[in-house]
Amino acid sequence: MPAIILVVSTLVFWLIYWFVSMGGVDRFVEMVARRKDAMRRAEVRQAERSAPLRAIDDPRDAAAVLMLLIPRGSDPTQAQVAAIQDTMRRVFGFDRELAERYAHARFIAARAESFEEAAGLFAHLLKKQLTADERRELVDIVQKIARIDGPSDGQTACIEVLKRQVGLAAAA
Repeated sequence: MPAIILVVSTLVFWLIYWFVSMGGVDRFVEMVARRKDAMRRAEVRQAERSAPLRAIDDPRDAAAVLMLLIPRGSDPTQAQVAAIQDTMRRVFGFDRELAERYAHARFIAARAESFEEAAGLFAHLLKKQLTADERRELVDIVQKIARIDGPSDGQTACIEVLKRQVGLAAAA
C-alpha cells in the first residue's frame, strides 16, 4: 500500500510540475482556444449556409422552395418540375419572371439541409403574411407535388411538420 501511494504521489508531482513549469498551462489554454474557435467557425458556416433561406421575404418564394424540397432524396422529376412551374405561373403570378424565380428557388433549395429546416425558417414569414386559408392552400399545393410520384412516408411526415409550423396542425 505505501508503494502505491508513493507511485501515485510521484505521478501527481510530475504532472503538476509539467503543467506549471513545462508549458502545460499554455497548451491547455491553446486547446481551449482552438475548441472555441472551431465551435465559432461551425456556427458561422451554419449561418452562412442557411442565410439564403433566412433572406426570403416573399411567401411565394418560400412556397416555391418548399415545393422543390418535398421530393427530397432525389431531384424533382420532370412531372414535378412541370407542376411546380405551372403552380408558380398560375397561382403565384410569375408569368414573366418564371425562369428567374424558379432558378432562384432551386438555388435556395440546394442550400437547405432538409424540408423541416426550411419549413421552420419560413414559419414566421408564412404565419405573418398569409391568412389561414392561404396557408391551407400552401399545404395543399405541397401535398399535390408530393402526390405526383406517390407520397412517401417521409413526405407525409414533412407535410405534417409544415402543418404544425404554419399553425394548421389542430385544423388538420
